Amino acid sequence: MKFLKIHIVFLLGCFLPLFLNAQIQIQDANLKGYLWRYEKVQSKYVGSRNVDVWLPENYQSDGSVKYAVLYVHDGQNLFFPGVSFSGQEWGLDEAMDSLLKLGQIRNTIVVGIWNTPARLLEYTPENKIISRDSLQANKMKWELTSSALSDAYLQFIFEELKPLIDSQFVTKTDMRNTFMMGGNMGALISLSALCKYPDQVKGIACIGMQWPVSFMEKRELDIQHYIDYYRHYLPNPALHKIYFDVDASMRNAWNMRQQAYMDEHCYANAYGSAKNFMSLIFDDNLKQESEWRKRLAIPILFLLKK
Repeated sequence: MKFLKIHIVFLLGCFLPLFLNAQIQIQDANLKGYLWRYEKVQSKYVGSRNVDVWLPENYQSDGSVKYAVLYVHDGQNLFFPGVSFSGQEWGLDEAMDSLLKLGQIRNTIVVGIWNTPARLLEYTPENKIISRDSLQANKMKWELTSSALSDAYLQFIFEELKPLIDSQFVTKTDMRNTFMMGGNMGALISLSALCKYPDQVKGIACIGMQWPVSFMEKRELDIQHYIDYYRHYLPNPALHKIYFDVDASMRNAWNMRQQAYMDEHCYANAYGSAKNFMSLIFDDNLKQESEWRKRLAIPILFLLKK
């Protein structure tokens, strides 16, 4: 069991942007590597939130080694069950530590972006097809009670957070070394990020992929129109990587059909080799984090393999 021990560290001689509070080091005997927290990071696009940065045990701050960066949504669920909204953690530090020590993945740090009460708004992409269809747009607004914030959330990540991370840590800043991962609705916003920022993101891992439930009461054709958006905006398969997995339980049959339709688009866009595409089915029984933890090494290895 992990228990949080927190040390506040004011970085002397190191300029921190004005929208940051003090850095906090999270210590725990069972934590693999090092974990730093920025509390209540401010943004001009979305509400403030905590951001955790995980560093491997051999992290070198002197610049002798530069690190790829894996951005992960629902950041409070990644390392400690006590702060996870489900009471379960992904065990991401253990998975990263093991694969790094085996020499199977590139040197990488992890940025865990905490969610907020606006999670559903931020993680539900409002693509152009929805915007052009007033009936669908009204349906989304009725369910979400407000306009989607997904574009603003991605602006926060790529215009504010990524520059911060690259300035504070020894990172490889280019697209080829920038990755993103999320579960459930976090998977959906990761797919949107790849399509909207292909010059910034090399690969994504979409775990427990969940298509918007707002379409479940509508015709199958309506959700397929939504998914068709991604067919037009999938980036160059020679430069990018996509991982999907989905829950195969009977309660999730609708979602599985939509994922199969998305897979067809990927194949049609030349995603299909072992190097750039993977789509798997697991019998999760909708347990989510506890099941994702068991298979976390699969998407990590797919994205970050040397």
